[in-house]
Amino acid sequence: MNLGEILENVQNSDFERLGVISDVEVHGLSYDSRLTTSGDLFFCFQGEKNDSHDFVYDAIKGGASALVVEREIDIDFPQVISSNSRKMMSEIAEIFYGFPSREITTVGVTGTNGKTTTVNILSAIAEAAGKKPKTIGTLTGQLTTPEAPDLQRQIRDSVGSGASFLAMEVSSHALLQHRISGMAYDAAIFTNLSLDHLDYHGDMESYYKAKSLLFTPTHSKLAVINADNEFGKRLMKDIEIPQVSFSLNDIEIIEQTIVKTTFRWKGQIIHLKLPGEFNLENALAAAVTAEALGFNREVIVKGLESAKGTLGRFELLEHSEGEPYIIVDYCHTPDGLERILLSINELLVDARTHVVFGCGGDRDRTKRAQMGMISATHATNVYLTSDNPRSEKPNGDYQ
Repeated sequence: MNLGEILENVQNSDFERLGVISDVEVHGLSYDSRLTTSGDLFFCFQGEKNDSHDFVYDAIKGGASALVVEREIDIDFPQVISSNSRKMMSEIAEIFYGFPSREITTVGVTGTNGKTTTVNILSAIAEAAGKKPKTIGTLTGQLTTPEAPDLQRQIRDSVGSGASFLAMEVSSHALLQHRISGMAYDAAIFTNLSLDHLDYHGDMESYYKAKSLLFTPTHSKLAVINADNEFGKRLMKDIEIPQVSFSLNDIEIIEQTIVKTTFRWKGQIIHLKLPGEFNLENALAAAVTAEALGFNREVIVKGLESAKGTLGRFELLEHSEGEPYIIVDYCHTPDGLERILLSINELLVDARTHVVFGCGGDRDRTKRAQMGMISATHATNVYLTSDNPRSEKPNGDYQ
């Protein structure tokens, strides 16, 4: 694709051209100099640890055909100067891959907890409707929400392979870093908001505002909001796009065990293969969204009942009668940890609960003491361990 033609279609990013741009051919998009190949348009921006402006010579050596930069590089080479390279990268990625999200039903899911499970339940409902679903999130890549070129390529590949429904996780980082700029989801779900990522956002208000960016006319046609969450209640008042909500008050819980939950929703009795009250919220989020998108209730029930547990999310390992239950859960926030412990204590009355947990290094330190207190309050025994210490000392996350 010709770079000049690409730039003619850029509408939401300010830029200026340096050098001969009209003759440049673009065969791919890159933001990592180590992965740049012949004909790539290379994007430069300040990352969490590195500034890719410092690696332009490596990118050129790798075969880059032009650069998108935020400051001019002193080199005789085609450059596009943008005030926000990340935002422009997102817009160009959509143009380069032919706006693939417009050819598929899309649902974005954001929130502190529940994104992965909600996405997987949505996928099960879509499959029950005879659609070919695609999911993107924590379990499908290194980032919860991929960088824009990777995201748009994945969507294009999915559409090309016949997918007609996309459910994906949208992180607060992705929203602030413009990874989904230009995408307008058919529906966007708000699962909840609680303490997390304050190492990045600074405070809960900033965290909330980042999440709320998804619920604007630019990004979503419909909002689906958890009315049981305090930030969800606030979001319902703050946004201007059409909205529906869900609440545990909308259902009747019939039976709960450590392996399943039976409940009544809109007159239908549903046997969910997922335990815990928080999974009821995830199921409701998916069901209400599917109904708003036009799925019939029979299909929704079939999808809910076919939904399987998600790896690392209240995952019950193989169990023999008389042996202890072993549960693996990703819960990495105070709210997530407390909710799963409360569920376990409710479902396994009088059981001795042993908790093994740690907190990720180089991440939000404000939640560490809270998670320790929650474990001590709701578990019989607590074992502190290291959890991906990154640059911290292996035992640093005890602090």
